[in-house]
Amino acid sequence: MTQYRHLYWDSGNKDLRQFSDTELEVLSYFLRKRYAELLNSVTTTPGYVSNEGQGQIDGTFSSIGTASDGHRYDYSTTEPDDDVPNSGAEPDTNFGTDNTGLTTDTVTYYQAYSHSTAYGATEQTTLNNMGLLYWTSPDLKIGPHEEEDLRDTLANHCITQMLSGDEVGSYRVREGAPNTASGISGGWVDKGIFHTDTFYGGTQMTANLWLKTANTTEPSSPDNYVRWDDTNNEIQLESSTLYSGTASKIITDAYLNIILRRHPLYNVSTTNSGTHKGDFTDVKYNNTTNTLTGPSGGVYTRTYTPSGSLITNTGPYYFVSPGQRTP
Repeated sequence: MTQYRHLYWDSGNKDLRQFSDTELEVLSYFLRKRYAELLNSVTTTPGYVSNEGQGQIDGTFSSIGTASDGHRYDYSTTEPDDDVPNSGAEPDTNFGTDNTGLTTDTVTYYQAYSHSTAYGATEQTTLNNMGLLYWTSPDLKIGPHEEEDLRDTLANHCITQMLSGDEVGSYRVREGAPNTASGISGGWVDKGIFHTDTFYGGTQMTANLWLKTANTTEPSSPDNYVRWDDTNNEIQLESSTLYSGTASKIITDAYLNIILRRHPLYNVSTTNSGTHKGDFTDVKYNNTTNTLTGPSGGVYTRTYTPSGSLITNTGPYYFVSPGQRTP
């Protein structure tokens, strides 16, 4: 694989120059922003994450794990009053100490990665037509054309930034907005409830799914990149910050398709393996209070009520990324 340095027009010095690392980072940022824009608006975008109550769950989605919400519930049992005063303390039956039950709801989580976003002859023809230009002494050439080279030039860096950099274009799961807790400021969009953990008589926490769509402070634009326009047989300039819509050739035609094929993956499991992007725990009460009442209507009633302290029932569950998709 080869990392290519695209050319841009330096308006200040009036000459062609190669993208520096800083300028490639700007291009990478607006590629991430474009991908985040799609995740935020199109539920079938490859990489889109949801649970059973969010988005579109159809043939484009596969399960990425499950989590349980278990909570105890109260229970009561009765014994007829034998109405014999000298037979001993009522009730005569040993009811036991804990007859509460446990109910469990299971939530399944999904990601849109059962897809085929092909990269082949058609994509290579598109790249030839739109014409990214780079310099390799002593010639000016059009390229790169191969997916491996496009990945090495920009796409892999973009995905790394999604997972462990500024995180634009990636998800987190958290009870509140990630800004203050994670130190990752920026435009986090609330994509709805991801998991609700309940216990007898209340709710322990509600974890939402968050998508980062932008940084608080965005990078400044480098000068326009240079490309060959096959339709007009001329060299054209295009801003690398022009990230949205069909006018963005460098993003839409060159790099976005690679991100759609090799987007970050996510799992929900009890194993914290991968890049940690959030967690939550299912809790329940650890004790029981039982109360005897009666007789009423000729019967005694003993009621068992969950009480005590909240303890882990299942979990913790981790929302993690094992890396990028490999088609």
